[in-house]
Amino acid sequence: MERIIITRRFFFALCGMLCACLMLSERMAAQVTRIAVEKVSCRHFADQIDGYKLVIAVSQGDTIIKTPADFYNLNEIIKLSDSVKLVIVEKLLKFKGDTSLCCRKVNRFFYEGIERTCVGRPKTQYYNMQVDALYMINKIVRPEGISMYSCFPVVIDWKTKTEINNRRELIMDYYKVYEKCLKVARKTGRITDSFRFNTKKYAWYGAIEETLSN
Repeated sequence: MERIIITRRFFFALCGMLCACLMLSERMAAQVTRIAVEKVSCRHFADQIDGYKLVIAVSQGDTIIKTPADFYNLNEIIKLSDSVKLVIVEKLLKFKGDTSLCCRKVNRFFYEGIERTCVGRPKTQYYNMQVDALYMINKIVRPEGISMYSCFPVVIDWKTKTEINNRRELIMDYYKVYEKCLKVARKTGRITDSFRFNTKKYAWYGAIEETLSN
């Protein structure tokens, strides 16, 4: 009899904990009141370029999660739910066609536990907002092993290996791949598996062949 009572108590306690976790999760989701992607002017101390950078801002209760105006620290954004991240991706895709110069020069903007050494270095030194937007999406949807997918913020024609950052119409064409990935992610609810953005037509400089899709 005593064992039955203990078992019941444990069961009710477990149910209470689960309900509390669900309620907390719902409150946290409800706390997201504003999601924005803004283009801000900036000048990085090392690169010395007067330009712009896309900044993500998410209001969550009394907290505002905001990405830096001159770097790619998206750690807090990655922790958000996929539903919130999909809204961010959608807003980033609105910068399609924006050729405003970024305030950062082309560099390896990734830090992983075990960093893969990117082979070579692109000739392209500058990039614009429409490239910045896609590069940020890469980091949101592929938080692990990003160096295998996009070492540098430089897009290439995969067949010829030509760097195409300055080809506005080709970058806009590449946006169609991301827009298609977004549609798939909304259907599946799985953001990482849905974004196969490196293709046999367009890919990112330094991407390995195993990351390509048709």
